[in-house]
Amino acid sequence: MNFADLHIHSVYSDGTLTPERIVRIARESGVGLISVCDHNVVEGTLAAAKLAPEAGLRCIPGVEIDAIFRGADIHILCYGADLANPALLSRIRHARAMLDGMSAELLERMLPDYPQLSPAEYESFPHDSARGGWKMLQYLQARDVTPDLKAALPLYERYGVTYAGAGFDPAEDVISAIHAAEGRAVLAHPGVTFPAEDLRALEAWVEAAFDLGLDGVECHYPRHSPGVTWRLIEICRRRGAMITAGSDCHGAFNRSEIGQTRTPISELQLNGLALS
Repeated sequence: MNFADLHIHSVYSDGTLTPERIVRIARESGVGLISVCDHNVVEGTLAAAKLAPEAGLRCIPGVEIDAIFRGADIHILCYGADLANPALLSRIRHARAMLDGMSAELLERMLPDYPQLSPAEYESFPHDSARGGWKMLQYLQARDVTPDLKAALPLYERYGVTYAGAGFDPAEDVISAIHAAEGRAVLAHPGVTFPAEDLRALEAWVEAAFDLGLDGVECHYPRHSPGVTWRLIEICRRRGAMITAGSDCHGAFNRSEIGQTRTPISELQLNGLALS
C-alpha cells in the first residue's frame, strides 16, 4: 500500500461512500495514506481516522473549506489541525452555512418559474446520502425540474447564485484559523480553480495565493495535465512547500476513484505533518 490520496469525500458532505467503504476501497487499491476532506464538515474525517489504523492505513484528519481569494471561491484543504478548535470550527461551520444558503437562495429565485417547488417542502425533504450531491440537487430532480443531479448544477449560475457572492470568509482568515489550530493549509486543485490561460498565468495565481500564508499545493490531481502538475511541483520545491495528491473522489457522484493519481507516498512533501 504505497500510494497516497489526501482528498476524498464521504457521505457526510456530497460523496456516496461511507468512511468504512473509503477505508476498504483504499486498502484494496493499494492506498496506504488517506485523508477524508469533506466540504465544510468534519464528521466524516473523524470517523475515518478511527477506522484507518485497524485496516493498516495511515490517515491525516482533513477538511475542505470554501474561501474567497481575489473575488473567487477557492478550496483550502486543512490537514492535521485540531478539529475541535473553536475558532477553526466556527470558520468551518460558517462556510457550511453559506454553502447551504446558496441552495435556499436558488429556491427562492426559482419559485416564479417552477410552481411545484416549495420552501417548506424543501426544508423537510430527506437527503439521501447514498446518492451523492447535496439536498437541493436531489429535490429538484424529485420535483421533475431536472432529469438527474448533475443537470441541476447550471441552475445556480442561471439564476445568479454564485460562490463568489455566497459570503464565504476571506482566504487569509481561513488560513490563519487553520494555523492557529496547528494545521496546514493546502490549495486544492489550482489547475481547475484558477482561470489561467497558460502555465505562466497559473503560476502567477498560485504565487499570489502563497502570499496569503499557504503551506502547500495539491499538485497531483486527476484533472491536472502533466505540464500543470510539474509546474506546481516546481513552485512548491522552490518554496520548500508541501506537495500533496488527491483524487477528489465523491464515489458515484463523480468519475474519479480513490488513488486515481497513483502517487507514491514517497513523492509527497509533507514537511513533518504528523500521520496517524
